[in-house]
Amino acid sequence: MAEEWAKRRELELNSPGGVLSAKWKGVILHDAMERYLHEFAQDAGRSKRATIEQLQRLPIARVQIADLTSEQIIEHAVMRRNSGIKPATINQDVVWLGIILKTAVAAWKMPVNLNEFEAAKLLLRSKWLIGKSRSRDRRPVSAEIEQLRAYFQRSQKIRPSAIIPMEDIMDFAIASSRRQEEITRITWEDLDEQAMTCWVRDAKHPREKWGNHKRFQLTHEAMAIIQRQPKAQKESRIFPYSGKSIGTRWRAATAACGIEDLRFHDLRHEATSRLFESGYEIVEVQQFTLHESLSGTHTLGLRH
Repeated sequence: MAEEWAKRRELELNSPGGVLSAKWKGVILHDAMERYLHEFAQDAGRSKRATIEQLQRLPIARVQIADLTSEQIIEHAVMRRNSGIKPATINQDVVWLGIILKTAVAAWKMPVNLNEFEAAKLLLRSKWLIGKSRSRDRRPVSAEIEQLRAYFQRSQKIRPSAIIPMEDIMDFAIASSRRQEEITRITWEDLDEQAMTCWVRDAKHPREKWGNHKRFQLTHEAMAIIQRQPKAQKESRIFPYSGKSIGTRWRAATAACGIEDLRFHDLRHEATSRLFESGYEIVEVQQFTLHESLSGTHTLGLRH
């Protein structure tokens, strides 16, 4: 009887007009998003923060969090679809709405009806308003690589001491298949020149963000690029630069060269494709790329 009374009392407190609902009256989704950014997104990447900040500018962010309904979430998705947004991007909206709503319930005891969110998500998926993005297979063509190379060479001549050696970093990404942030983490200590291998710290993993250290094979081209890098005092990293700065320089270069839709990560696709084109088998390619699954590596190999 006591347990039944406690459950009934909790429902009463959380119901519209209840004491707990009254406590959160006037709190809108925008407020919950802002609190989430402040408390739980300190280490979030640029794209994740950008998604949440974009949501804060949309009409759904002005809805009172305790009154959020499945209808409002569906209206948001339809509005986004009608403005030309693709299902994969709308899916990102819904994913982050779910993360923030669940955080609001678990961390701040806000009276959010998660059943409304789950019902909306189920309908959106069934109507194809949300969905996963298609695998990307963009490769730079030779002319684009040469355009970027010339741009980086000009920049290096103008300010040789202040400029990140982007030509070497671009070539190393293509020769090693390393991601933007991984390039900035490899160290001289982790390099085995004789075995032509190197450790990459905190390699990307679908479940483990930290501590996933792996040794990868280096191509002769990648080793040559490493060996010509200067060794700075009190600096253990081979490429001692910020990943964000590399990304900024890359976007500036592609814009200046008029190259559309070419991301730094596409260089990893290029590297993987070149390994297959050189005659390496799938298992051998994985020693260079560190792809977690054979399927992802195999897809790239078949595509190119």
